[in-house]
Amino acid sequence: MTSESVEDERQWAAEKRDFVAARRDELAAERDAVADAMDALADARQARLDERERQLDVRAAELGSTGDSVESAVSRVADRAGRARARQHREEMAAARDASEVDRDQAGERRLAANPTTRLAAAFAEVAEHLYAADSFDEVLSRIAQAAVSTVAGCQMASVTLKQGGAFRTAATTALAASAVDEAQYDAREGPCLDAVDEALVYARAFPDTRWPTLASRPVDHGVESAASYRLAAPRLWTDGGGGSLNTYGTEPDAFNDDARNIGLILAAHAGLAAGAAHDRRDLTALAGGLQQALMSRDVIGQAKGILMERLKLTPEDAFDVLRRTSQRLNEKLRSVAVTVAQTGEFDSSDTLRADSEASRPAG
Repeated sequence: MTSESVEDERQWAAEKRDFVAARRDELAAERDAVADAMDALADARQARLDERERQLDVRAAELGSTGDSVESAVSRVADRAGRARARQHREEMAAARDASEVDRDQAGERRLAANPTTRLAAAFAEVAEHLYAADSFDEVLSRIAQAAVSTVAGCQMASVTLKQGGAFRTAATTALAASAVDEAQYDAREGPCLDAVDEALVYARAFPDTRWPTLASRPVDHGVESAASYRLAAPRLWTDGGGGSLNTYGTEPDAFNDDARNIGLILAAHAGLAAGAAHDRRDLTALAGGLQQALMSRDVIGQAKGILMERLKLTPEDAFDVLRRTSQRLNEKLRSVAVTVAQTGEFDSSDTLRADSEASRPAG
């Protein structure tokens, strides 16, 4: 077995352990929730018993003490003491469950910190979870930038650059400084975020970098000492020669080691798919709106045709031709002319509709 396969086996075993541990924590959290609910019911039941016994004590005091009432009172006192002990036990158990929850959370954080792949998977799950909850394409890109900060070691801020129509813009950012570094590159017409539109990974260990003499050390002015930019591979988005890049910025020189850059590559690949899905959803929404508008237009044009057919005794074809020629003469959209006719039942004041209708009638 090669060293690479041994490492893969170890990685698989570590991820399996993490999965089992995470599932065990989920089950423990579910058990704790059930126990908390049962304790709440017990507390409510005891509160009712305490109130009932308080009322009995008041009633006994009003009637005067007897042997039986004294014995009953003693019994009630003993019952209350037992309930108090039970309540204290529940409180202690609840405190223990709270401590266990804190321990589980800390253990989960340690597992994520120790296993970058698991941390990356968690970030991908979050992106997927919120993808269709986003209200816009830019919001999806914003969530991708946030995932980069939480996933790529050394990344203190991130942004997404889009190239559209030959111009660049920052579509998403996690910090004003990241946007400023982007703008510095746009102004200089060079830099990692621009090169990454066409390259899978562009890494700047430090600024200034000889590859970008005009940009020089301007990123440092905004607190950025190093950068790793990744191409957003979503071909169906770039129909006009555009493109995009995911930019991760560090506040120290050479902030991104090999593992961090590899994770960034994987994240950028998934981010491209997420961006493509969001873009498709936006196009589908626009298409649905267009279809709805077309159906509404068709309906209102049909209504206008019906009015003209009835008023001017026209065929459907002639009525539509009247609307069309009136639209051209008035330099208005056909639907606008049809809406006027359908809503008011009136013709153009210049009698253009009537003139067209008479011209369209056969001679004789």
